[in-house]
Amino acid sequence: MTSDAQDIWDLVLVGGGLQNGLIALACLDARPQARVLIMERGPALGGNHTWSFHVESLAPDVRRWFDPLIEHSWLRYTVRFPDLERTLEHAYATCSSEHFAKVLEERFAQAPNAEIRVGTEVSELGPSGVRLADGTLVEARLVVDARGPVDAPNAASSGFQKFVGLEVEFDREVDPTTALLMDATVEQLGAFRFVYLLPFSATRALVEDTYFANEPELDVAAVRARVLEWLAARGLGVKKVLREEHGVLPMPWRPAGPIPRVAPLVAGYRGGWFHPATGYSVPVAVRLAQHVASHAPGEVFGADFDALADEQESQARFAHLLNELLFVAAEPDLRWKVFRHFYELPDDLTLRFYGMTLTGADKRRMFLRKPPPGVSFWKAMKILPGWGLR
Repeated sequence: MTSDAQDIWDLVLVGGGLQNGLIALACLDARPQARVLIMERGPALGGNHTWSFHVESLAPDVRRWFDPLIEHSWLRYTVRFPDLERTLEHAYATCSSEHFAKVLEERFAQAPNAEIRVGTEVSELGPSGVRLADGTLVEARLVVDARGPVDAPNAASSGFQKFVGLEVEFDREVDPTTALLMDATVEQLGAFRFVYLLPFSATRALVEDTYFANEPELDVAAVRARVLEWLAARGLGVKKVLREEHGVLPMPWRPAGPIPRVAPLVAGYRGGWFHPATGYSVPVAVRLAQHVASHAPGEVFGADFDALADEQESQARFAHLLNELLFVAAEPDLRWKVFRHFYELPDDLTLRFYGMTLTGADKRRMFLRKPPPGVSFWKAMKILPGWGLR
């Protein structure tokens, strides 16, 4: 089939989540006249999420196009464990799905050749185009597939991060400048459990109860009740629940496969562009978006892409190792000690960990030539020889 050049999109982005939204923003910043099409099968972009990230993990050259996504930010954040409390002077920020969609819609409204289509089902996807459920063929110079995971996570080689979050309005004021990133002084309940509180204002916050557990089952009602109990125990009365979100994220210790290096570009979680050990995937998604924006659609693959993918695979290998140590070699109620050990390390290492930019020296320092506290030495010795600190 041949098409007029005017009918061919520069980018067709299948899936309207974080990864493709970032690719769109980066590309429209680099080439405002680019023909960019986002296709999302759901009714709106972004789903129902809150993406959090350490602001300093973002390179300065992306802030121009990325900063409109910052909805709430804090100058510092605190972590609490049974025997340690620290406040780190690092900026932390979030973006909700609603804000994400608003920023994209406003940016696309300013772009003469860009379009968002929601409620659009793609039935086939190839290197140079997609076919819609109604049979329509949409051609592109570059197709990006960021539709999420292909298969359900394998419980035999994955742990799970499970959470229920409530955005609430309080009956009294809290400090709006400091985020409570991790309160692990709570009862562990057979998992690494912590609660975080992100104040959006003096009287409004997102409060989330999170579990790093071996099983994917999530009792939303029970965890919702625990969130309210945690608030009540701290004298924070809830005037109104404004919004709720919940989810189960896989934390695998085996990769699904190598990062694909041929068209179409497989991106986001489906392509391996995420942080297996934390869920903090904004820096990874930004790096891929910046790569796509800095290359012509037909030149995305090549030596530069291979170098980026090699580094992501290397960082992911170490994150997978951490997951295996946590879920296989650590007693569930002692997993908090692994994270306590992590927060005793230098601040700059913490940022590199969340940003997936660890050096070889960082990896060795995290282990101090032995498993971290809370991890069984003998179980760890069965795991480490198969990995090494690569």
